[in-house]
Amino acid sequence: MDLSPVAEDYLKAIYHLEDEYQRPIRTTEISEELDVTSPTVTSMLDSLAERELVDYTPYQGVELTDCGEEIVLKLIRNHRLLETFLMEHLDYSWSTVHDEADRLEHHVSDEFTQRLATFLGEPAMDPHGDPIPDSDLVIPEETPYTALTEYESGETVTVEQVPHRDPDIRDYLSQHRIGPGTRLVVDEVLSIDLVTVVPSSTETPVALPTHVARRIGARAVTK
Repeated sequence: MDLSPVAEDYLKAIYHLEDEYQRPIRTTEISEELDVTSPTVTSMLDSLAERELVDYTPYQGVELTDCGEEIVLKLIRNHRLLETFLMEHLDYSWSTVHDEADRLEHHVSDEFTQRLATFLGEPAMDPHGDPIPDSDLVIPEETPYTALTEYESGETVTVEQVPHRDPDIRDYLSQHRIGPGTRLVVDEVLSIDLVTVVPSSTETPVALPTHVARRIGARAVTK
């Protein structure tokens, strides 16, 4: 199906918002996610609904159809394989690779994607710790990692998965040298929605809002 990159970005936004909220998505939420006006969102949703990529009822919300979800899973597969290649072979950092893959994901063929997967050894995870859909577009529903908020003060963990779609969160973590592979000691879990951690590389406490710490996946370090 011939879709513009802009239309594909709308489908991706709906997919991620559905995953976050577990309900039909409001036009205002898509507007905030993509930084566009509500009338622009409504116009695009009408177009996507005509192509049977979304189920859209004004004032009730929008959901992806099976066809719309298939398009998104192909984009996610493209994106995460590209991120893996860019980091492993072109020395991109985990904090900069997302935007580059965002630009490229719309412009590669299915054949290229499969050749890339074969070249990379069919990786199951991307550099941020997110699962890569397989060639049948099957993606695990549960992460193998434990959220940072589930650990107690004094525990040592290794970061395996980081949130990276939000540039502000991505930059904050990068500035404090927290990324995949970072070893942390959980310092304090505060009642004011903060988790304080100490990266082993800096030994300087870093405060993380709970909503960010909840999206950091980690494994306990066994002593």
